[in-house]
Amino acid sequence: MSEVSKEKRTLTVIILTLITMAAEIVIGYITHSMALFADGWHMGTHAFALTITFLTYVFIRKLETSDRFAFGTGKFSTLSGFTSSILLGLTGIAIIFESVDRLFNPLSISFNEAIIVAIIGLIVNSACILIMGGHSHHHHHHSEHEHEDFNYKSAYMHILADAMTSIFAITALIAGKYLGLGILDPIVGIIGGSVICLWAYNLIKSTSGILIDTENKTVKDKIIEQLKEYAIFKELHVWNTSEEHVSVAGKYLEIQPADIEKIIKEITECDYIILEKITS
Repeated sequence: MSEVSKEKRTLTVIILTLITMAAEIVIGYITHSMALFADGWHMGTHAFALTITFLTYVFIRKLETSDRFAFGTGKFSTLSGFTSSILLGLTGIAIIFESVDRLFNPLSISFNEAIIVAIIGLIVNSACILIMGGHSHHHHHHSEHEHEDFNYKSAYMHILADAMTSIFAITALIAGKYLGLGILDPIVGIIGGSVICLWAYNLIKSTSGILIDTENKTVKDKIIEQLKEYAIFKELHVWNTSEEHVSVAGKYLEIQPADIEKIIKEITECDYIILEKITS
């Protein structure tokens, strides 16, 4: 999926989310429905996160030809994914806190309207998931290499988290209404919030590693293994400059003549290679 396509899809989802959000807040206010009102503001947090995703694509497109960035604009996408995943984590924490509070201070739930709200939320989120087209890996250069666009993935995770909380809520509310299991609502909230926090944690871990230039051990080991007949590395640094681009810097002793850079390019899709051949 091209960046422009992702940009357009994200914008469509933002508009759909904002329309639903406005409708829920207005109707919630008129009917004094706390459930509708709260869900409307909850939709707002996702609209905010999606806006970050959209603006990132705009920035990347506008600055693509700029020479201000040493390694290109790849980290814009990672930074956006990182910011968005923090917002996702905060959403999960807020859901857990609210649910724990409800567990000890139960509120009387207006089941009928709450079920309707949850169903509306699920319909809108399902439509958004279809628009986003599933979180696809995009291919780059070689078909065997798959890369994740963290910017798009984080936006997709927000919608998925919303859809999941809607499904959980519908289940819990129906059980509460027909089986008198009102306690299920906060319990399900805690489970849902925990799952969202776990997703956020994994996204934060993946994106922060790229942002602070952690060593890409997998690619490093691959280089050492593939070149062991030709070179001994005295120093080797391998790091990601974006989700899909790797840079390599190092010093090596030559064992037998070979085009070291060419071999590295073939096995890693490196963008930048800075190697120094040493004699001892």
